[in-house]
Amino acid sequence: MIRSRADNDARYRSLLQKAVRRGHMDLVYTTSALLESLGSRDKDWYRTRAAIITFEECWPFGCELSFNRKFHSKVAALIKVTRVQKIRDASGLGHLAYALHKGDASVFDGSPEDKHIRIVANAIQRPDDFWQWISTHKASEQQAALIANAMRFKHEGWPRDKAVIQAAAYLAVTTDSDKPTPAPPVDDTFPYWVVFDRHSPEGKLALRDVARDLHIQLPQLARKSFHIFETTAIEQEIALVAQRLDVTEELDRLASHVVEIEATLAKDEAIGRRLDFIIQELNREANTFASKVQNEELTRHGVELKVLIEQMREQVQNLE
Repeated sequence: MIRSRADNDARYRSLLQKAVRRGHMDLVYTTSALLESLGSRDKDWYRTRAAIITFEECWPFGCELSFNRKFHSKVAALIKVTRVQKIRDASGLGHLAYALHKGDASVFDGSPEDKHIRIVANAIQRPDDFWQWISTHKASEQQAALIANAMRFKHEGWPRDKAVIQAAAYLAVTTDSDKPTPAPPVDDTFPYWVVFDRHSPEGKLALRDVARDLHIQLPQLARKSFHIFETTAIEQEIALVAQRLDVTEELDRLASHVVEIEATLAKDEAIGRRLDFIIQELNREANTFASKVQNEELTRHGVELKVLIEQMREQVQNLE
């Protein structure tokens, strides 16, 4: 299947944030270099995304967003976040507030934290009043720097990104943030499947299947998975769904069986029984392929493949 440039770019961009979140510095460098090579449009995106990722993954570092024209200044900001334990309060608060803003009252759990969700949701509704309110607070030098950077990027990104930036500014004036501490050593093995999140076509499909199987509304699953996506059974469930949709092994085995049929036909001996066995294996792989594919065109190819295999089976019956 040919993938579009947009789909590939979405995967690279998702990979960047997942690498930062999981502390894989080498992968951050590699992905950053790849995005830089894609052109000026991606460089402009990288500047904005470096700021948003900082606010999402470790919001206290929002006070240190000092970019110059050099691309590596943005990479350096992400490496700094990559190296520390993540503080994602702003990201969680922003996403919950955005869900409430869209009418999902299930974000409330009856705890004192509900008021903060309500305040940031109101901020999303009335951003000018919120930023005016933020600017009236007395702030330390560090808080003032974070607020200034939040205001600099307040119009950037998707609506949820803007909500996270507002949440970071709110936390800066209402809480005492802890200084980020160094992150523990990371596992050398990076789980690349996490790249397929709700922003990618594969991730959307997987999340729909998980929501159906768990009897959860898709928006609620997306919100809940934000908090527990990489540490609980939802991760395992999505991995299993992604695995169920992958037909690479079936295609490889089909190709192998075709090669084996060609080799068998070249033999000067009785081959009917062996061919019959191979065709049974072909049919098994074709059935598995057809059960996995979710695309109309691939489904049609699966049906055509099974018809051809059946025609082959009928011909083999005439061989010894």
